[in-house]
Amino acid sequence: MDRLIEKLILRPDHWGIMLADVNGRTKEEACGLVGGKDHTSKAVFPVTNILHSRSRYRMDPEEQLKIFNQLDENQWELLAIYHSHLQGPSGPSSIDIIEAMYPGVIYLIWSRLGREWDCQGYLIDKEIVKQVPIFLVEDDQSSDQIG
Repeated sequence: MDRLIEKLILRPDHWGIMLADVNGRTKEEACGLVGGKDHTSKAVFPVTNILHSRSRYRMDPEEQLKIFNQLDENQWELLAIYHSHLQGPSGPSSIDIIEAMYPGVIYLIWSRLGREWDCQGYLIDKEIVKQVPIFLVEDDQSSDQIG
């Protein structure tokens, strides 16, 4: 792994943006990017899935470029890439592992547990997959561990 990632800290409103995105795109995998600094989210960017598939995603490259430019302008890092699994599994699929191109970036995978969504974070580097805890942190620094 390129850099040491021990956790991801998300603001509840950023968690809510991702949850609204996966809830709103139930006919295809939702996907997007999380930017921030020091393991802490500063912004969430839903991105168009150009495959419009229930079992695969590919982000719109023009939207991605605009977001990467915005990250650079704000001196933020790409902290995480999220997508939903409408039909399982709850962790990275074999395709997710093969197509993971950003070592050191957390892959957030949203999957359904009954009627509710669950989200887990993973570092994926070649065939090495490591789960990373996710913390929701309010401005007052109280936190709840998610994953």
